[in-house]
Amino acid sequence: MERKNKIDALRNDHKAQVDGLRKEIDALESAYRNCDPSAISEYYGLVLQRTSYPPDFPQRYRVAFVPESKQVVVECELPPPEVVPSVAEYRYVKSKDSLEEKKAHASDIKETYRDVVAASALRTIHQIFSADREGFVAVVVFNGFVQAVDPATGKDIRPHLVSVRVTRDRFLEIDLRKVELISCLRNLGAQLTQSPTELTAVKPIIEFDMADKCFVTQTDVLSDLESGPTSWS
Repeated sequence: MERKNKIDALRNDHKAQVDGLRKEIDALESAYRNCDPSAISEYYGLVLQRTSYPPDFPQRYRVAFVPESKQVVVECELPPPEVVPSVAEYRYVKSKDSLEEKKAHASDIKETYRDVVAASALRTIHQIFSADREGFVAVVVFNGFVQAVDPATGKDIRPHLVSVRVTRDRFLEIDLRKVELISCLRNLGAQLTQSPTELTAVKPIIEFDMADKCFVTQTDVLSDLESGPTSWS
């Protein structure tokens, strides 16, 4: 009898948690459909958080919605240059019965990492517009930065490597299956670092923290908080 009571109690507790979660989801959906800025920010934060990326990608975002201009602003932490393998290939040497590494050229690492930065920007913008079922978003701003350490001072830095602002109409004209990443961003008027592996910064087209506080509701989405820095200035 005691065991049955414990099972019933656990079942009731689980049901209460599920019912509570459903109410939260219903409330968010209702607020989103009513074009509530906070709900829209939260919705797109959840969309980006659920995206599948390789393990080395931080997947940390800040999302803001500006209802007056129907603009979503995304501040995204990009993976560091080390995400690109430093070894181009491995070769088995039969006489030594061992594997030898062939290091990748610095220029190849730079080019690959720049493509990673560009692809992250384009993919995020694509996700925002694709998830906009109600037509609330007319413009997306993407700012991508890297958490790093300045080798000259030893201090933490957060240089922006890419910034782009694009309207829905212009972005939907693009066939992402065929574009060359860097050329596509340049055509959109993006600010893109010329030296990504040196973490040469660009100026964001729109500063996230400079958005009008009267019209912006921010949602911080930090997945796996224990895996890295959680302080955002």
